[in-house]
This record gives sequence, structure tokens and C-alpha cells, in this order.
Amino acid sequence: MKTISKAIKTALFGVVLTSPVASASDKDLLDTLFKNGVLNKAQYEKLTKQAEEKEATAPVAIRSTQEKASDWTSRIKVAGDIRFRQETRDSDVTGSEKNRSRIRARLAIKAKVNNEVHAGLRLVTAGGTTSTNQTLEGGFGGKNIYFDRAFIKWSPEFISGTNLVLGKMKQPWFSVSNNIWDTDVNPEGLAISYNKKLGSVNLKATGGYFLLTNYDKGSFSDDMTMYHAGLSGAMELNDMVTTTLGFNTFLYNGTTIDEYLNCETGKTCPDGVTGFAGDNVNGDADADFKLYEVAGKIDIDTGLLPIQLFGNYVINAANGINSSEDSAWLAGISTKYNSFKLSYNYRDTQINAVPDTFNDSDFNAGATGARGHVVKLGYKISKNFSTSFAYLGAKEFTSNNEGKNGTNRNTFQIDVKAKF
Repeated sequence: MKTISKAIKTALFGVVLTSPVASASDKDLLDTLFKNGVLNKAQYEKLTKQAEEKEATAPVAIRSTQEKASDWTSRIKVAGDIRFRQETRDSDVTGSEKNRSRIRARLAIKAKVNNEVHAGLRLVTAGGTTSTNQTLEGGFGGKNIYFDRAFIKWSPEFISGTNLVLGKMKQPWFSVSNNIWDTDVNPEGLAISYNKKLGSVNLKATGGYFLLTNYDKGSFSDDMTMYHAGLSGAMELNDMVTTTLGFNTFLYNGTTIDEYLNCETGKTCPDGVTGFAGDNVNGDADADFKLYEVAGKIDIDTGLLPIQLFGNYVINAANGINSSEDSAWLAGISTKYNSFKLSYNYRDTQINAVPDTFNDSDFNAGATGARGHVVKLGYKISKNFSTSFAYLGAKEFTSNNEGKNGTNRNTFQIDVKAKF
């Protein structure tokens, strides 16, 4: 037994003395060995002193590495999602049904540069201005990716509540729908916001300067640009009801599309041209845009089901307001119960109300001059894994709200989505 005991002592001594990093566990082990008589007092004091010396010296580099790794992971956040979509479009316009499988992949990185500055970027599958979907064409070829966001955000401490964003960013304005801006649109330029709480109201003012088309052969006045200004306020009316109301302006100016194309072919680019020419399929090719929007939502906690009512109204005042051509509106409701989500909205977008370059690309194939219904049902299968179904039923009409013969567009979408 003495031989066995000696062997155990030798092994334990070896564990403590050769441990690469001394820690509290070493001290606990020595205490246990001393209490059980495995170590005498002289041995215990000697080994304890050695353990303390190791903890004070050797671990410094290791702790520094660990601290740096911990600092990096706390400052850098990575997230993403992958979505598979099966879509069917049944159109009286084309007289045919179109089926396609599509994927969307997004990978976002956000970094805390310091206490005032953050930076971010996002990689997505190549789709377009209003879509990050990529249709599966077959052939097993690779799929393209691009940056749809790359920005620097500065929140100066000396002006509390202020944020300045530079680059390609998410939409900085208050929004409740996509009948002006598709959710995949990421404007590029400069945006500033200011948040302030006044009594029971949380106010947010936003503004920005955004580039639509860069004419590198001319001056800044030749570029197609957009100015934005907005104000929104959220107020908790009681324990059950919170309401938010917002107002936005979007002013387009600069060289028109046709004139820009002429400049690119070598012709003289005219000076002093104002207005943004839309390429609306159902609208006026030379229509300009000066949009004013009122938007709002009401969140109601009934105790059984949360309910949100939302809507907006848009008027384009650039061309002299024509009541049958220059306005758009949307009204909807959404709720959820356990793992289910349900939403419905009805919309009416007249032909010159908004540029069809940026509005919802799924409803009526992105064309203006349409009204109809959007129904979406979602189900959470498990954590970060869900599926959904959407029906978008649109009917096109002409400038005087006269419905075209046989111009219904029905779109059906089934999605499976995983987030990480």
C-alpha cells in the first residue's frame, strides 16, 4: 500500500508541477492533498508557492491572448440567413404561367470600431436593386454574390441621440409598407438621424442625400439624386396600445434617364435639368417625382393576440396632382399566435404615384397602376427555422382607373428559411 501511495503522490506532484497554466484548481488540489495527509506541511507550502509563482508569470501571455480573443468576439457580430422559394406567377398580361425555384443567401458582419463608430457590410446573392433572389437555372453552376450594404455609422457622444451613416445602408426612414420601397432596396449616400424623447413621445428625425445615377463626365448637378427628410413619433397610449405616426418626403432631381443615356453616347449633357424621369411601364415615361408620405401603425396587445394595424398614403406632387394618376395607399393588419404569423394588406398604386424602379417587385411584377390583395401566412417550425406562404393578387388599370381587360397577375410563393 505504501508503494501505491508513493506512486499516487508522485503522479499528483507531476500533475501540479507540470501544469502549463497554474490556476485556482491547482490550489484546490493542493488543499485536498494536504487535508488527506498525502502532502506534509513542508511539501504543501513549497508546492503552493510554486503554483502562485507560475500564476503570476507564465499565464500573462495566455491571459492576454484570451482577453484579445474575447474583445474581438464581443466587437464583431456575424449573422445570416438562407431562403429557398418556390414561386408561381399566373399572368393574364403574358397569357402564361411561370414557375421557378429561387434562393436567397445573406451574410452580414457588424463591427464596433470604438464607442462612437460602428461599421457593417452584407453579402447577398446577386439579384438586383429590388431583389436578392437568384433563380436556379440548372446546370449546377456557381451563383454570384455582391455587397448590398457597406457603411460606417458614427454616433458622436457630444451630440447624444445623433447618428451619421455613410455608404450603402438599410433604409433610414420610417416605413410600414413596401409600396414605395421594396424591402431589398438599400440606398447609397449619406443619412443622418436624431432621436429625442419628449414626455411620453419618442421622436426621430431623419434626413439624407442619396445617389441614383452617377454621371462621371459632368458636374454634381448632372447626377440623378434624391433628398429625404422625415419625422416620426411613437407614443404608448396605455398598457395595451402603442401608436407610431410618421411623415416622409422624397425629392428626386438631376438629369433625366433619357438625357443621361444621351450623355453616355457622347451628346452634350444639358445643364439645369430638374426632375427624375421614371421608366414606369404603365405610367408616363417623362414623369417626375416629388413624393410626400404619411404612414402609421397601431400595436395592440389584447392579452390573447397581438394585433398591428398599419397603413400609408403617398402623393406625387411633381407633375401637378392628378387624382387618378399620382397617389398610392395601403392598409393592412397582422397578428401572430404561438408559432403562426398572419398578415393581410390591400393596396392601390396609381401609374405615376411612385417610381417602379424601387417599389415592391413581387406585387404586379413591380409595375405601377395596380390594386389588389397580399396575404402571408408564416409558421415557425423550430428555432431559427420557418416556412411561409404568400399570395399576391393584383389587377392593373389605366390612367383613369379603368381596369384593363384580362390583366390579372396572381403570384404564389412558398418559402423555407433558416437563420444563423
